Parts: sequence; structure tokens; C-alpha cells
Amino acid sequence: MHRAAAPRPVTPKAAAADGADGAVACRVWWARTADHRPGLEALLAPAEAVRRDLYAAEADRRRFTVAAALLRLAAAEFSGTGPREVEVLRDCPDCPLPHGRPRITGPLDASVSYAGDVVLVAVAAGAVVGVDAEAPAASPRRQSAALRRALGERESAELGRVPEAERDGWLLRRWTYKEAVLKATGEGLRVPPTAVGVSEESGTARLTAYPGRPLGGGRTVLLPLGIPTGAMPPGGTASAAFLLDRDAPVRQAPGRYGRELFDTDGGPG
Repeated sequence: MHRAAAPRPVTPKAAAADGADGAVACRVWWARTADHRPGLEALLAPAEAVRRDLYAAEADRRRFTVAAALLRLAAAEFSGTGPREVEVLRDCPDCPLPHGRPRITGPLDASVSYAGDVVLVAVAAGAVVGVDAEAPAASPRRQSAALRRALGERESAELGRVPEAERDGWLLRRWTYKEAVLKATGEGLRVPPTAVGVSEESGTARLTAYPGRPLGGGRTVLLPLGIPTGAMPPGGTASAAFLLDRDAPVRQAPGRYGRELFDTDGGPG
């Protein structure tokens, strides 16, 4: 998990571009490092080019380029503007480097997640959004042991009621919900994952604990993300958290492949 930007309040601005009925709209895009192609760098802002060059490995530089270009193209497609008209801020609250949580100026919000060579980008209108994607590790037992340490007391008790064969998947999914919430609030590791409570015992994921955040009124909505075929390794999972300033439904469009945008006239040649 990367440290995120400073907490962002949910304001009416975040709801300015939602549907006529007040619903939250969210579009999700998936890509891989291998989707990199010549011309994507032209979509990066100067600060993003600086951040890209901070990566030592070429694969990491390509993955960041794919993510930054996809974010700009996805926001442009959502808002009906050109990709170079989309301004993305990446201010870090702790240092002058441009590696903070990406923020789109204007009414849209966005979140980015990496899982190995996988890139996940979500753009939302009507709410602040956070997303997280995770793939199973080479050693599921070691991964699950680490994820158990992120559980609160009530979650540990809930895990005890999960069938043994389903626990690795349950732990991975639970972590994605927690990280999605921390990305949405912008607080990252400033809030211990054990303090972020999630429950699925009602059949729907819901936030049960978060320091200082109201839990009622539909203000936090947790949803699993559909994963298109081949977008993630087998056993991978992804989730989204939406922070709302009102009660409203969340409408999530089916996930799409980022290369669709890279191959359109709106993308680089």
C-alpha cells in the first residue's frame, strides 16, 4: 500500500456530474503493462513524467505510463473532453514529489490500483471513489497469515465462521475492501487497517468501523468489482468504496479493457 494524499472531504462538488436521479456513476477500466505502446508518454503531464522516471525498472516505468495515460483517457471519455484537457493532481502531503493520490480537477473523482502487472482505473461522478485489486501470492499461506494481521476483533470472529476452504479468498477480498476505503478517504496507512471494520455477514459488504467517520445514511458504499475475462490472474479480486454526501444508489458499468481507449482516435497513434 502506498501512502495516500491528505483526507478529502465529500462535498457537493463531487456530486455535480452524477445522473439526473442523483445516482453515482462509476466506470472501471483494466489494463496490463504489456498494453504499453509508443505515444502513451505524450499524454503524461510534466509532473507525471518526473514520477515515471523515479522508477528504476523499465517494467515499472511502463506500468505507470499505462496507468497515467489510462486515467486521463478514461476521465476524458467519461466527461466528453479531450485527454489533454484533463488535469490530474498528484500532490503528496509529506514531500514535494508528485506521488500522491491522483485527483482530477472538476466534478469527477478517480482511483488507481496496481496488482503485479495489472492496472485498475475507476472514474466516478457523484462520489469520492477508492479501488483496490489484489492477486493471490505465490505462497497463499504466507499471504493469508499477513492479511489476518489486518483484521479487527469482530472480523477475526467472522473469519472463524467462514469454511476453511474459502478463507484465503475471504481474506484477500476483505483486504481489498479495507484498502479501497483507505484510498477513498485519502488517509492510507495513517489509519491502521485493523481500525477499518468491514462485514459481509448480511450478504452485502458494509463498513462497520472507521475512526471519526459516520457509518449510517448510506455515506459509505462498498461493492465488489466485476473483472473481465483475462484482466487478472485466477483468484484475483477487486473492490470499490464510495464516499457519498447523501443517500444515493451506485451504478457501476461493466469493466472494460484499457486498450479500447488506447486504440481509439482519442488515444495516441
